[in-house]
Amino acid sequence: MSCASPDPSPVRLGAVASWRPPQRPRPRFAMTQWYYSDSERNRHGPLDGEAMIERHRRGELGADILVWRDGMSQWRPWREMAVELIADPGFAPAGSPAPATASAPAPGSAEAVGASAAVAIAAASAEAEQRQDPRAASPDSAQSHAAAPVQASAATPSQATSADAAASPSGATAPAGPEAHSPYAAPRAGVADDTTVVQGLEVVHAGFWKRLAAYVIDSLLIGITYYAVSTMLFVLVFASGLFGGDAASWAQNAGAGVWMLVVAVYVIIGLISVAYYVGFESSAMQATLGKLAVGVKVVDSEGRRLTRMRALGRWAASLLSYASLCVGFLLIAFTDGKRGLHDMIAKTQVVDRWAYTARPQMQQRTLGPVAWVVLILGGLMWLLVVGLAAFGAMVAAAGH
Repeated sequence: MSCASPDPSPVRLGAVASWRPPQRPRPRFAMTQWYYSDSERNRHGPLDGEAMIERHRRGELGADILVWRDGMSQWRPWREMAVELIADPGFAPAGSPAPATASAPAPGSAEAVGASAAVAIAAASAEAEQRQDPRAASPDSAQSHAAAPVQASAATPSQATSADAAASPSGATAPAGPEAHSPYAAPRAGVADDTTVVQGLEVVHAGFWKRLAAYVIDSLLIGITYYAVSTMLFVLVFASGLFGGDAASWAQNAGAGVWMLVVAVYVIIGLISVAYYVGFESSAMQATLGKLAVGVKVVDSEGRRLTRMRALGRWAASLLSYASLCVGFLLIAFTDGKRGLHDMIAKTQVVDRWAYTARPQMQQRTLGPVAWVVLILGGLMWLLVVGLAAFGAMVAAAGH
């Protein structure tokens, strides 16, 4: 009996020759344009589904990396979206309990403090997101928000910081509406949108030089407005006196008119200043345009937004700092909380714009490029004025 296998029939050979490996069905969102934000808040994309799968296999897409694709209203963690491209991404469930062997941190220990801070950050972020886009709330998002404090309590402080740092590439939650469908939409001021006060985290106070740079910008803006208004007022007064009535009578009483005009100008500059500082510092931005440019804001002693009356009291107290030959402002450089005399009186403080928020790690201790440019240009202008004054004094002395 022969052990050789029988010759295959032509039909079988044809079937084998025409056999092809089964094609893996393409995922539903394989052709969709994807974007993701890495741990350093850098955006990547657009990428197709195959590129996302490949980066997942290389370990570049962690479970907490935020991703976005066409049709989504906001960025979501990769652990929630990976199943659209990969059948088994290999992530542990988001709400999986901690192992039974892990013991709870002792009260008062560093782990317990870090866990409580992480819970505060997660709760504040969820509340801010719901307030910004209440229409985007869904059962899935509500469930993830509810589970966030539980996950944060089991995380170490470093894990909570890194996860929070990757919350958004621009440092702000994606806005609702048409702009939300573009990952490259213009960033919005997260501090102005999120007024939730988070206590117990690090607070970086604005130093003397950063506040001086903000003061230079604000003074320039107020000065431009003042000279524009006063010039228009002078032109209207003189035009009405010369062409609107008896010019000879007006010329005889011109002295009294000029004095009244000077008083009116000083009143105008006071009104412009109080409207500018009180209006901006008590607004949702919590800062004047100069303070916004250098990245600081004004809050009360508890980190809350100023009321109109407190902002008005702070402005009035700044007059005492001027009356003390600016010694009240110099106190900023020597006090622990970087507070001037007007801050002490009004019980306010000037802090980094990310202080008392859910993203304290984004605070900046350095001056920043805007403050450096303003201080350098301001210093050059001051040297120019002093040089011209000295030169004029020398010319006058030589003439005598």
